[in-house]
Amino acid sequence: MRHVHLLVGLLAIAACGDDGESTPIDAPISTIDAPTIDAPPTIDAPPTIDAPLTIDAPDVRGPTTIELAGEANSLYWDATSSTLFFTDSNTNSLMKYTDAGGVETVIALPTTTGGASLGDIAKRGGGGGGGGGMMGGYLVANVGFGQGGSIFRLNGQTTQATNLTGLDPVRQRIGLSVAPDGTIYVAYSTGGGGNPQVGGVSTVVITNNVSAAETEIAGSTTTAGFKQVVGLVATNDAVYVSDQTDRKIYRITRPGNVVSELATVPSADLLALMPNGDLLGGGDDLYRITPAGVVTTLIADAEQVRGMAFDDVNDRIFFIEHSTTAGVPDKLQIRPLDN
Repeated sequence: MRHVHLLVGLLAIAACGDDGESTPIDAPISTIDAPTIDAPPTIDAPPTIDAPLTIDAPDVRGPTTIELAGEANSLYWDATSSTLFFTDSNTNSLMKYTDAGGVETVIALPTTTGGASLGDIAKRGGGGGGGGGMMGGYLVANVGFGQGGSIFRLNGQTTQATNLTGLDPVRQRIGLSVAPDGTIYVAYSTGGGGNPQVGGVSTVVITNNVSAAETEIAGSTTTAGFKQVVGLVATNDAVYVSDQTDRKIYRITRPGNVVSELATVPSADLLALMPNGDLLGGGDDLYRITPAGVVTTLIADAEQVRGMAFDDVNDRIFFIEHSTTAGVPDKLQIRPLDN
């Protein structure tokens, strides 16, 4: 046991320094750094593909101006086919315009004595009434300049055109309209060129799509006092006509054929009907006439307004701007217009 105690003592002395304090055990000479593991490379997201450029379709409401090669006069908007029909006196043709196809020739019309000068366009419905004969197709008035006044009848496919026989060729027919019950009305005048002007309105009955007969409801056989009657629109309860010489709009009752003055306008030309019952009138400007006879100017920047038509689906108006300047073409104008 003595030897053990001696050994322990020696070890304790050896562990002490000169000053008797404990000597710490030095840390390892170098620290081994832990290996650094690089993060995996970043994979960029695939490039963003821009959406294709959206090109707005042209607004069908306009304003749009289309120069015409011929001399246009009247317009008729066929809502069923979304087609605008118009007449061209230069080529004696019925033309059409669609948003998809632009301006196209439909059919050449028959030639008559006195040369081509085309008036209003009207569409015959499928109902009965005073139209007479087989219904359907289109009608075009021909002025005729006192020699070949007539009405052309076109079949529903607009592939055949017939000059209806039996009408007085002296009458210069311009205004033409079909009432909702199928009754056909035409406006005409005689005289002019230094001779007294006499205007009138007649119903027309067509037989077998080849001949026609007129019955005057206001004119030389009445006290209407019309002169140069040009525009005409027929509704359920009235016929409206414009007198270009007197610059007046008249109302003729249906039935009864009572004539009254509706309004005085700055100038007069063809007429068209709005869905709310207002009239559109051409002339030096484009006018709107209410059933109460209030006249306002809708468009005053056109040279001369002839035919008009209204598209109720797209709330837009079509009108022919006739040029009175040689070498300047007529124009088809399309403008937005709320009903």
